[in-house]
Amino acid sequence: MKPDHDQLRQLIGLYVLGGLDPGERRAFDDHLRSCPACEAELAELEGLPALLDAVPRDVALELAEDTEAVLAHNTKQLMAELHVRRRKQRRRVAGLVALVAAASLVVGAVAGPVVTRPQQTVDSYTMTASSGLEVELDLVYKAWGTELAMDGERLPDSGILSLWVTDSTGEAREVASWKATPAGRARLSAATAVDTEEIVRVEIKDADKVPVASVVTRD
Repeated sequence: MKPDHDQLRQLIGLYVLGGLDPGERRAFDDHLRSCPACEAELAELEGLPALLDAVPRDVALELAEDTEAVLAHNTKQLMAELHVRRRKQRRRVAGLVALVAAASLVVGAVAGPVVTRPQQTVDSYTMTASSGLEVELDLVYKAWGTELAMDGERLPDSGILSLWVTDSTGEAREVASWKATPAGRARLSAATAVDTEEIVRVEIKDADKVPVASVVTRD
């Protein structure tokens, strides 16, 4: 049976936080192509993983003990902070984040048991180009590979853009693609099974697969 809109809409929070299995992610990606409402809601939440990673350990633990009403209030505060600090320079952080609780609040589900995650290491880079392009990039170490968080401005304002990673064997993989915006901005999260220490280069390419920006992450 094909999932209906309401079922898929409830996956938005888990999609942003990387909590979907491959089948669910494909179904949600297919749904996004024909649902402007879910696409708009997703765009508002794209920066949530990076913001949650910046929550100090003691604050995360305190949130995990709060009531659902308090958690909902704190989540709204976090989202407000995200919009205010959207260009904040990312830094290495370590902390425990209540992922399931945050995800359930985002999608409006009933709060369940809180799951925390261990310390994370984040490698941060800046891509620049003569065109004035500027992209902040985070590579987040994960047990299953690497999460990529990208925040860029002055990007090409037309066509299809894509994000690529190249591993130590020289193999390049496309990990995300998106339509360019007239404002030349893009903020997104992506994932790859390639371990962070195996990623040697990250590139943004245009529709012709020509790099418009790149950064070497390992010599």
